[in-house]
Amino acid sequence: MSFTKTEIYNLALSALMLNANVIDVATDESNNVTNLNRFYNVALQSTLQDLDLDAVSQPITLELIETLTEGNWLYVYKYPSNCSFLRRLKSAAEVDDRTTHLPKRIALHNGVKAIFTNEVGAVGECIAKDTPLEALSPMAAMAVAYKLAYLSAPLIVGKGAKKLRETIQTDYVLSKAEAQEYDSLENFNYEADYQRSDFVRERLS
Repeated sequence: MSFTKTEIYNLALSALMLNANVIDVATDESNNVTNLNRFYNVALQSTLQDLDLDAVSQPITLELIETLTEGNWLYVYKYPSNCSFLRRLKSAAEVDDRTTHLPKRIALHNGVKAIFTNEVGAVGECIAKDTPLEALSPMAAMAVAYKLAYLSAPLIVGKGAKKLRETIQTDYVLSKAEAQEYDSLENFNYEADYQRSDFVRERLS
């Protein structure tokens, strides 16, 4: 099942306990839609970052800005403009541990958001800003709707928004957990002993 922006809006209005229905967000000029529009991008991006799902991540070859000769880092890469959240720098391992993790630091470099690392030809694993709603599972889409409802509640509901937001936040947390569990099951890969944590490897040795 895939979701549209209009469906997300209707789910958000339901979470706000409103008996309202949006036919098309592109043409609806109601106050409800105006207020939901105000928070939609923030709700979507913050939820994508918070969920951190394997299903919506993708590799992005990073653009080298500069090779450094001083300091703790050797290379500076430009932070991808379409990256909402940089999960990691891709290594040879499917699941990183202490030995395969590639260190990095996100900071400004000459006024530009950048990635500092010692990795040559670094490839980032990112969650894109333009991740399509169709890629989200039902519970991930519900999490976006709950976040949207939570952010817009004071403007749409007004009095009583504080108590309603508490309920919406609880629903958001539950949806987030279910979405992450679904993502974990759908993307499960068998891990050999050498891929397990240091603690597990020591216990097995």
